[in-house]
Amino acid sequence: MKKYLLFLIMLIFSYSIFSAHYVEVENVTSTNVTLRVTPYYDAIVNPKVYIYGPTGFVRAKNIKDDLYEFEDGLYKWVIPIIFGKNKFGQTVTGVLPHPIVDIYQYRKNINIKVITDPENLSLTVKVNTDYEVISGEIDKNRMILIKTDEGYILYTNKQRKNCQNTLKIKVKVSKEKIKEISFNLFTLNGFTTYLRGDFTPYVVEKITTHVVKKGETLWEIAKKYKVRTADLQIINNLDEPDKIYAGMKLDIGTVQFTEGLTSVVVNLATSRLAVYYAKKLVKVFPVAIGRSDSMPPGIYWILDKQIDPALYWFGEYIPPRSPINGLGTRFLQLSNPTYGIHGTTKPWEIGRRISHGCVRMFNKDVEVLDAFVNLGSPVFVIKSFESFPEKLSDIPEFKEFKSQTEQIKEKIKEG
Repeated sequence: MKKYLLFLIMLIFSYSIFSAHYVEVENVTSTNVTLRVTPYYDAIVNPKVYIYGPTGFVRAKNIKDDLYEFEDGLYKWVIPIIFGKNKFGQTVTGVLPHPIVDIYQYRKNINIKVITDPENLSLTVKVNTDYEVISGEIDKNRMILIKTDEGYILYTNKQRKNCQNTLKIKVKVSKEKIKEISFNLFTLNGFTTYLRGDFTPYVVEKITTHVVKKGETLWEIAKKYKVRTADLQIINNLDEPDKIYAGMKLDIGTVQFTEGLTSVVVNLATSRLAVYYAKKLVKVFPVAIGRSDSMPPGIYWILDKQIDPALYWFGEYIPPRSPINGLGTRFLQLSNPTYGIHGTTKPWEIGRRISHGCVRMFNKDVEVLDAFVNLGSPVFVIKSFESFPEKLSDIPEFKEFKSQTEQIKEKIKEG
């Protein structure tokens, strides 16, 4: 142990003398740290970079030019130990500007809330972070930056392009380092939200805790406790439900959503689907619906969203994008597992009563729906020969929905 400490002291001392490599943090993710190592000499080969951290030594991998990456152990600090060779064949070492690299300052969270004003379509982005925000832009258009007691606000009244948008926020990480963070947004007819939506607020009614046994699937566990697989995915933050493992603890319960920004209305009488944002009509799409109104009118919620879904038909697996996979390119699972909203491989059937109960859309339309609406958005299934109202609150079913969400909010207040 004394030898290691003496070795480190000598290295740190040597850094202050030679200082032959400029080291800066390029990127920090949940799994890796990337350093940029710039030699202050004519290097004949890429330097070898070793990292000393709280758990010992690791070697950083040279991934491209002067970029080096190593697996992140959630370190707060690391000491880079670098050996290079100059054109004379001499070994060169040393680090600038500091022998100890502070990783913690790159781990500060930055959370945003994206809100479109339904009246004038201006965009407000609320930024909550410990970083100092320098600037913000969307699609290369600079936004107005306002500092508040609660954080920062970015604002623009400029029109955004339809489809995907890129929000870039520059923050000051240290005196020497400015970091740019990108967020993917999506705009539909002037209304901007997160790409693939945000999470609608929800409350969890917990039943118990389950320890996964060898060979168990999430579907089997959900069936055992009479809950939906989507409930377990949301409660346990399972991005990949197939990757549960023996010994893993899962919270078992059900999810109840409250009121969010996006809503969907399906009209069985006209074979049309409408999207609303902040209770204001955004866009109407043609759809195919079930034979004999097989999806009952009522209120449902979007519990899961899948890109390029596989189809399981009477025990047969049909792969994504197969010509006989009738789900098309997207699948939005509703709170009643029998029903969903999805694409199609038979676009000529849109507008007809042809499905087994689900709502079918053109693939290009369901991709827009998937990109725009929030997980947990309510889906109102109605039967009316009138046009969709401009305000969501004008449909009779909204009163029932409002009553349900108020009850859920009361549960949240009660804890």
